[in-house]
Amino acid sequence: QNVDYMPYVVSVLNNKELTKLGILTLSEALSLIPGVDISITMLGVKTPIFRGSNPFAMGQSKLIIDGIVVNTQMFNAYDQYLNMPIDIIERIEVVRGSGSTLNNVNAYAGSIHVITKANNKEKKEKSIFASYGSDNYKMGGFVTSYENNDFKISGDLFYQEHDKELPAGPDRLGNSSTAPLWLENYALGLNVSYKDIYLKSRFAGNKSGVGYGQSFILSDDGSDNLDIKNNFVELGYNFDITRDIKAKLSVGYLDEFRTLQNKVKPDTNETSNDGIYFLADYAEQTYTQNLEVKISSFSNHLITTGVTFSQSRIKNNSSKKSDDDMQSFFYVDELLLNSKRSLSSFYIDDLIDISEKMSVQLGLKIDSYDDVKTQYSPRLAVVYRQDDENIYKFMYTNSYREPSWREQYLAGAPYHRPTANLESESVDAFEAAYIKKFAHNKDFKINIFYLFNKDQINAQNVDRTFRNSGDGEIYGFETEFRTSLINNDQLYLNYSFADGENTSGVMANSAKSMAKLFYIYNINSMFSISSIIKYVGEKNRAEGDDREKVDDYTTVDFTATYLYKPSDLTISLSVKNIFDEHPVLSSPVDTYPIDFKQDGQNFLIRMSKRF
Repeated sequence: QNVDYMPYVVSVLNNKELTKLGILTLSEALSLIPGVDISITMLGVKTPIFRGSNPFAMGQSKLIIDGIVVNTQMFNAYDQYLNMPIDIIERIEVVRGSGSTLNNVNAYAGSIHVITKANNKEKKEKSIFASYGSDNYKMGGFVTSYENNDFKISGDLFYQEHDKELPAGPDRLGNSSTAPLWLENYALGLNVSYKDIYLKSRFAGNKSGVGYGQSFILSDDGSDNLDIKNNFVELGYNFDITRDIKAKLSVGYLDEFRTLQNKVKPDTNETSNDGIYFLADYAEQTYTQNLEVKISSFSNHLITTGVTFSQSRIKNNSSKKSDDDMQSFFYVDELLLNSKRSLSSFYIDDLIDISEKMSVQLGLKIDSYDDVKTQYSPRLAVVYRQDDENIYKFMYTNSYREPSWREQYLAGAPYHRPTANLESESVDAFEAAYIKKFAHNKDFKINIFYLFNKDQINAQNVDRTFRNSGDGEIYGFETEFRTSLINNDQLYLNYSFADGENTSGVMANSAKSMAKLFYIYNINSMFSISSIIKYVGEKNRAEGDDREKVDDYTTVDFTATYLYKPSDLTISLSVKNIFDEHPVLSSPVDTYPIDFKQDGQNFLIRMSKRF
């Protein structure tokens, strides 16, 4: 379906476009989306922030890979998948705002739908790819597929690593050094189908340095690491009840294994010169069952309804401290106070064609938890197509984010405290959008939004305890303009503005103004050059943080791409942050007095070949 006619505000990025722009990962691709900013944790984990909504939480948006939600219970996060290389991705569809194009998913501030090449139903691909770049970055992998009548199998595999470190400090103890942000990352995706039965799966590992430190100090132990392993599997069956009633039955499994080793106190005489280590070992498992039915029996109605059940539990759950180089432990306890969460969900959506020009969406989702209050999420949307060139949209959604286990049950970790009876965050989101289409790939889009956020969760207080910090309003607009200046080029520009309150009465840790531009010039059928310019405005501090505002910054990237058609071989060279700007991301108050400096100028060489 044409996203311009969908009852959402949607941005779409495709592989061909991203490759010519020199975009390497899913995280880089998201930085092109209007209204999307980035925050960072003490361990160097980056999180996309949509429209300034609660930059101190990780679950404001949902990541959906090939139709499967991969957010976990511990953090409500999906950071381990942000390093996915574009080489395995066919398309990225981003819903800006509450809701999702999947009826059983109701995201709070935005949803990211990734369609991998291995799961692309329109075409099957066989390709190999490799990259090399700054910080000794190396990556390689392949995508493959096989089809024999009703039997189909496809998959992808990649491995990447780098040894990045960035200058940091002074830390909480006054020391300056480098933050270890090295990475070892792999994933295997496998999809199998036979007639109406399918299996989707992905097995991934993400091991990295500990960044700026769990205890707000730079570690002097190079072996410290954060090791995350994720796996998901879904088995489904599509069947017809009648000609006008189609159903899908699926069962799924998702797990995450997370271990952390971090030296949280340096060697001192007080600790026998061995410092203090903090170790956490955690694993969670989630089982899901879903039955969804689509009904087109009624004239001008497409009704989608279903039920979902999920059961999450903790498998490993320990935290330890050692002051003798981990030979023994003077502290051993559970990492979390609670060990399970169950959810029963019912949803119904009716897409009604009122006339040839107008459609209406009515939806309701009811989520019943065993440890959080039941949530009711209604949705109303109207799409009016005045003609092929002018489209209007009006949308209202109520959505929520349940507390993560970290916020609600964290026990055996220092520096943050949980609150067991937290309320879910909720938002009433009102949006209006207008699309003016001039020609194919030439259009202007604008949308305005008003968000009333309630019971925002953060630990921006003196004792670093997660609490519902109150209500706040965010309002703003986003514009997009796409055109071509000559026959063989493409120009895209977006600007976004958001203001209001996202925590404690201020718009903290998120840029009010952002502008993003890219230009692709196809010199001929083989050569193209492109550039990306991104501006991120200054950011206010959280309440109680008396430092100056976080500085704005502008980065410029350049990429040259060569396509040798006889062999379907693509080679590209990218220079990113050409002018060696050093953008910074905000450090939490009372940790590092100076913000976290990010990448300067760097380069990337890429090669891919299709078969």
